[in-house]
Amino acid sequence: MKKRAFVSLSVLFLVSALLFAAGSAENKASTAVSDDGKTHISVYWWGNQVRNDVTQKVINLYMEEHPDVVISAEFADWSGYWDRLSATAVGGNMPDIVQMDYSYLMQYQENGLLADLMPYIEDGTIDTSKIPESIIESGCVDGGCYGIAQGSNALMLLYDPAITEAAGVTIPEQPTLEELYEIGEIIYEKTGVPTYFDGGINMMQMIARMRGSHIFDELAAGDDSSLKEYFEYVDWFNNSPAAIDPHLLPEMNPDVMETKPIVFGAAWNDFPWSNNLIAVQNASGRELAMAMYPTSEDAVTQPMYLKPAGFFSVAETSEHKDVAADFIDFFTNSVEANLILMGERGIPINTEVAAALEGVVDETSAKIYAYIEQVGEIATAIDAPDPTGKGEIEALGKTFTEDVRYKVTTPADAASELAARSASILASNS
Repeated sequence: MKKRAFVSLSVLFLVSALLFAAGSAENKASTAVSDDGKTHISVYWWGNQVRNDVTQKVINLYMEEHPDVVISAEFADWSGYWDRLSATAVGGNMPDIVQMDYSYLMQYQENGLLADLMPYIEDGTIDTSKIPESIIESGCVDGGCYGIAQGSNALMLLYDPAITEAAGVTIPEQPTLEELYEIGEIIYEKTGVPTYFDGGINMMQMIARMRGSHIFDELAAGDDSSLKEYFEYVDWFNNSPAAIDPHLLPEMNPDVMETKPIVFGAAWNDFPWSNNLIAVQNASGRELAMAMYPTSEDAVTQPMYLKPAGFFSVAETSEHKDVAADFIDFFTNSVEANLILMGERGIPINTEVAAALEGVVDETSAKIYAYIEQVGEIATAIDAPDPTGKGEIEALGKTFTEDVRYKVTTPADAASELAARSASILASNS
């Protein structure tokens, strides 16, 4: 019950933060020129230690080249990030530059929290001449541009090849969920290592895409079809002798790169984004392999798609939008900066930068490049940006997934209740 209350308060706080910040006429500025005569700006992102280290190195490089600018950095894990960002929105003092996810971009833009970067694109502060138009458009809403993508990314099935080889199994290029279940049982029988099933919004969205649908369109209409299929898969995998014990998941949190079950050998597989390979592999200390995120035997559409690996956006409250825009340009277009980043946030969107890195990246980064190229050959169009209320629905989805795993509710009841509550959330935010 404590966990449910925390999630509800967190979501309520986010909504109230957005409304407060949008309606405030006297937002505090987030930056100023200090007594030292230098321009001070701040950058905030989510990530793991690998991301934190390389991003700080790029910040240091920028400050070396721009001695009149001081950049302060903050970071958090995924869940803590959004709570902190909403808190700064309440006070109208968001960091100058914030990492923004595709699923939250529209929500923050609609509430007037993000600056339109189009003027800085048009005047050349942010050079987009070597960036495909489709990637620029991914950060655009209602004729304005509110985020510059940091790279291209795709969901994947990550696995430990030492374990699969010991079990005598071969992972298909893109397994079906049915094949994944069978492979998991063989691996458990041969090695004793369990299977982890991806329980969360990504799997819900992918199942809807397999059906030729969009999960949020279904939920807005009160349709629980994809949710039923999702929770049935959760229950099916959970009932297998090969399933990881759900009681381990609060401690071995799959949402945190350093604590995923695969890191400790407590599962042979995981389902992160492609750019997370470096962090998970470093945390595990083992060589890991990639396959495409699973589909299903009866899928009518290829669910794989390429997603912007997060954006850099500028807060509307920033007093130094021009400096913030210049840093984003440096982060995006500097070969030297990207030689530090090495594709940690995804394949660089500047085609010349990507080409420059392709021949010098390490073996792990080369895997990511090859994987993105492979996905790009079959990928279908990305869904529209997620609507306001997505965060609350995602949190509820995790709770209902736990309830199904713990046998507190049935897949059918979980799907029905989550669909009804999601429809209400989306309606109240429309």
